[in-house]
Amino acid sequence: MTLPRLVAAESRPSRRRPEVLVPFIGLLYSGLYLVYLTAIILPTGASFIFMLIPFMILFLVLAYGVWRMNRFAFVGSIVLSGIFLLFFSSILLETIGNPSSFSMFFAVVTVFFSLISNIVYSVLGVRMFWRKGGVIAFGKTIPRSSFFALIMVGFIIGALVVGVFAGATEVRLLGNVGKTANIVIVQGAGTQGNSAGYYSPGNFTAKVGQPVTWSNGDGSTHTVTSQGSNLFDSGNIQSGGTFSYTFTQPGTYKYYCTIHPWMVGTVVVTSA
Repeated sequence: MTLPRLVAAESRPSRRRPEVLVPFIGLLYSGLYLVYLTAIILPTGASFIFMLIPFMILFLVLAYGVWRMNRFAFVGSIVLSGIFLLFFSSILLETIGNPSSFSMFFAVVTVFFSLISNIVYSVLGVRMFWRKGGVIAFGKTIPRSSFFALIMVGFIIGALVVGVFAGATEVRLLGNVGKTANIVIVQGAGTQGNSAGYYSPGNFTAKVGQPVTWSNGDGSTHTVTSQGSNLFDSGNIQSGGTFSYTFTQPGTYKYYCTIHPWMVGTVVVTSA
């Protein structure tokens, strides 16, 4: 077994070192994902998008700083990745628990593990730049930092493989949900531009005094909330759950999901 040997520290460590390359890729990927998310959510007017924009800018700025091997950028990477995980942990965990929407599941799983990698490798980067004395150089054995990167890649691949099978199972189970409901929240409704739409049917006609029932056939939590009024609000409808409301006046009633504002449907109520 070849033992690590101590060599003189270089004035500028190579960008190919995992302590530099992994945080750079992780920060850049997270920032670009938030750019994409902002682009699809901004037209909906959702207020929480303004919480994402500062994170998006900071991720990209810190990615540039890490690439330039600015030691303070590594500290910023640790802080920013930790804050993002703390603030959005509930959303991340909910999406990870919904493998039936695989595109969103893929994005969140990769971002989640990249944030964890950011923290770990940024800590190693801080140690590399602030360590007194020499830099540890390894012989033919795999450095521990590279070994950890292989473990993280293994976790990502494993999570995605499990997600594919779990998502297929969830789709089959949810396929039987809502057969007695008037309106079904369709699979993948939480993804803007979903090819199957959001509510089925998107426009439903009922009579005064007729209960209208919504069923959540998606793996994510949704709401059914009247738009422009406080007429009705289902609260969070978990996967497989239902909500019913009886309209007492004729008219056209638009509703949406407060969690995913692009999900909009209409109920037309006619006289009995």
